[in-house]
Amino acid sequence: MNGWRQSDADDSWPFFNLGDLWEAFRECSAYGTAVPLVPNGCSDGVVQYYVPYLSAIQLYSGFRRHVGPSRTGAEESDSDMEHETSSSMNAFSAHETSESSSGSEASSDEGESGSCHEQLLFEFLESESPYQREPLADKICSLAKRFPELQTLKSCDLSPASWISVAWYPIYRIPTVPTQHDLDACFLTYHSLSTQFAGASSHGPKPTATTATACAAPVTAMCLPTFAMASYKLKSAAWTPGWRDRQLAASLAQAADAWLRLLRVDHPDHRFFAARRVPSRRW
Repeated sequence: MNGWRQSDADDSWPFFNLGDLWEAFRECSAYGTAVPLVPNGCSDGVVQYYVPYLSAIQLYSGFRRHVGPSRTGAEESDSDMEHETSSSMNAFSAHETSESSSGSEASSDEGESGSCHEQLLFEFLESESPYQREPLADKICSLAKRFPELQTLKSCDLSPASWISVAWYPIYRIPTVPTQHDLDACFLTYHSLSTQFAGASSHGPKPTATTATACAAPVTAMCLPTFAMASYKLKSAAWTPGWRDRQLAASLAQAADAWLRLLRVDHPDHRFFAARRVPSRRW
């Protein structure tokens, strides 16, 4: 259910339930979403279908709370964080250490008694092969069995550091164009899961005028803007026909790099895509 929530500053934040967001992905998770393209040398266009997969998600709470005496990394982790990886739990201790230290830095910047502490509630970083993954809607259902709040949390209760990355892989195109391998591009899109734009912390993408306008209107549907992107096999002019398109793709790729550095996240899909990134001069 979408709606409005009064903030402490007596202004309103629009919000959505995460469950409604996952529901919006249900149809394209089952059938794919259509992307019209005009390949090089073809007078007629084709329609390529993409299925979304959950690539990464981090949910942070954004409440002000009293910061008491320091705790050890293990104590912080046991009480504050639900951590998932698709391959194993071996990465838990390494991430636990970095999160504990970043939390200490955040609290010390704000003061001794009452500070804005961004607490990691949930994390999932996909590392399975694309061929072994469940579509996004199905994967969320599986994860929600262990962390039910994935269905009930509201965007206005999440810190601006909360984000999701969706992997888009092609499944088929109509009509079939067997020689057009340069159309087989894959994408990672990055989206904020928070609508706490007022009083946002230093973390999180800052909303542009377009973002703020689209997400601040009291409507039943809300947009989920893309603030960063990574691509794989993005070589065809069908995707970036003009100079401005290429510049936008390069800018979004840089934003993805910067975002992951800011949060100190090792995102497996992004690492794979970045290692195979096509230089812009070859597009």
